[in-house]
Amino acid sequence: MAITALVLSLVALLLVLVVALVVVFAGAAFMEEGGEPLTGQLSAPPAGPVTGDTLAKAVTDRITQDGGDVSRMDCPRTPKVGQGVVTVCHGVVDSTDWAIVVLFEDEDGRFTLIPT
Repeated sequence: MAITALVLSLVALLLVLVVALVVVFAGAAFMEEGGEPLTGQLSAPPAGPVTGDTLAKAVTDRITQDGGDVSRMDCPRTPKVGQGVVTVCHGVVDSTDWAIVVLFEDEDGRFTLIPT
């Protein structure tokens, strides 16, 4: 019984390590070379709120530019765009579910994407 418990514990530990490596490498593949988060800009500076569809298109376009395959992206309506405004989009990138933090840098619609 002790040997069986030891073997099963080692198998469980190996599975946890494999999952951790997959998560780390999937996150690295989502980012630009050098490990920096992706940056982008809305196509037109918003005069007011940004619709979820507009933001989802901008996020999808930026990820696609970087070589990602986005099959779905959902973003909430964002009441304003300005320095420090944060929203979270949810989508499927390269067949993996992602929550993507969108950090707006200024009123012109520049943003940074941070995968989580």
